[in-house]
Amino acid sequence: MDRNHRRSLGHIDELLTMMFSYLDDRDLARAACVCKHWAELALDALWSEVNDLRRVLTVLAPLAFKTERVPASTARIPGAYVFKRPLVPADWQRFQRYSGRVRSLRHDQRHARNAMEKSKRPTLLHPKVFADLTTTCPTDDIFPNLQSLVWYACAPERQRLCLAFVHRRVKHLGLHLYRSEPSSLTDYVRQVCARCKDLTVLDLSLAGPMRQLEEEVSILIRGFPRLRKISLPIYCLTSRLFNELSILQQLDTISLGDPARAEPGDRADVTHLVPAFSNDAFPVLRSLSFSAQVADATHSIRSSLFPAHLTELHLKSVVIATPEALRELFIAIRDRCTSLVELSCYIIAPDSPLLSPPPPLHERPSLECFRPLFSARSLRAFELRWDYALNLADNDIDELASSWPSLESLQLNAEPVPEANGPCLTLRSLLPFARNCPNLRHLGLHVDATTVPSFHQHPHSQDLPRFRCLQTFAVGLSAIARAETVTLFLSQILPLDCSVCCGLRWPDAFDIAMEHALIPVSLRAEMSACWVRWIEVSKLLPITTKARMEEKARIEGLEKQMAVLEMSRREDRQRLSSLEREVQDLRGRTGRTP
Repeated sequence: MDRNHRRSLGHIDELLTMMFSYLDDRDLARAACVCKHWAELALDALWSEVNDLRRVLTVLAPLAFKTERVPASTARIPGAYVFKRPLVPADWQRFQRYSGRVRSLRHDQRHARNAMEKSKRPTLLHPKVFADLTTTCPTDDIFPNLQSLVWYACAPERQRLCLAFVHRRVKHLGLHLYRSEPSSLTDYVRQVCARCKDLTVLDLSLAGPMRQLEEEVSILIRGFPRLRKISLPIYCLTSRLFNELSILQQLDTISLGDPARAEPGDRADVTHLVPAFSNDAFPVLRSLSFSAQVADATHSIRSSLFPAHLTELHLKSVVIATPEALRELFIAIRDRCTSLVELSCYIIAPDSPLLSPPPPLHERPSLECFRPLFSARSLRAFELRWDYALNLADNDIDELASSWPSLESLQLNAEPVPEANGPCLTLRSLLPFARNCPNLRHLGLHVDATTVPSFHQHPHSQDLPRFRCLQTFAVGLSAIARAETVTLFLSQILPLDCSVCCGLRWPDAFDIAMEHALIPVSLRAEMSACWVRWIEVSKLLPITTKARMEEKARIEGLEKQMAVLEMSRREDRQRLSSLEREVQDLRGRTGRTP
């Protein structure tokens, strides 16, 4: 390769950008020192996403930690960083080389006090720093090309500091709102709306229940007419906010935060959810997540004004519902949401007391509960979470799998509350899915794997149906006796790259202790043993599957060789028979006999 061609490869911007995307900050800083051409692209990658505001501002001017005497009774942190000297025009001239490259700024200080309690110096910036920035900046915006701003302050008085960076080019905004003086919070919210009217994505986190901040959040929503996506804490989509969001003409996604996030919401705010939709509500909404009672959700979905063009629907129930109520919900979804592709229902109320003993099987969701969804032909992904194991047996799975051949993801309550008596489903329930659902990529089931289907009924591995596209098989903490026998069975039906996922997210996702789940100590010990065995299965399965595939390929190769030899022998026999006929014919014409 000639020298000019080698030099040209090092100056292809697309190639360099791809290479720099794999480097960390230290390597990007080194790459910026290679040459001027590399410096521009490397600095763009280095400064595109900023997660440490203090480190960025040290480029503008040095910072020093200033201690303050704060009464122990207050919630303030004693000390913060300030500029060592006043900012001058030369500082901003140097800083402009970097500030225009920042596209995303994330400033999360909600855990600053925890860091202080662990004897770590907090990285808080003094409010005077932000005052110096706004008064001395020669341009209107400190980061003129900023598109995403996430500002999670650690105290009410610090939430307003984000106004120094908010401007009209910001499209994604994440805020953590605190209850302060009503006039102060309202004024802050109005200023945010005035500075970025073209916002398209809003991610809200609250420091209190929604009923205390509902007025300000409503103002915030009305201030962003071009909003396309919004994310709220799990118990914050109230009837009023539903109505406020319904008038947004470009809103296509309403999502809820992860239940595992420590949000101080109150489910009483959404216990009685009765939104009043208008005729033109949610004109382009495609994905909807909300928390409500199952009966309220069913009533809302059956409304003629409910957005029937949804493709994704996610419901998180605030109280435990009966199987009959769940079936009515599925009937309403089947009748009204004909374009639904993805559906999830979390029928788990985190602070509801669990029954002891557990409810009998006939009081749990059965196949009859799911039958209405079999008519939803567009449904590709379905997830259901319930407190206890479902009332399903292996024979029920035959009908379920054959009725949903287009399924691509099915999470059927793989992580219920552990019980002494295992579920009715066994490993045999996997076979109908392998036989009838060719596009299935993700499967979650709670099964009894203490016994493995007998192999003598299937003497050849090719007689067992195999999954074609399965990528993950979630088992929660399903009962298992021996990892080896389970691995041997799964290696016959799972693809080589399919991973087995185990573990229990419930009730830890809601910070409920095992004692509150009424799980005895002996059962917890068995849960730990099952987890260890499933981990062993996940490690042994790729090796076993690969060995089985290699052995199958070797046998197929031998069978092909045998087929070739058999064909050769058949041809030789045909040739020999032909020669014998010729000899007999020759002897008949000459009259000679042996």
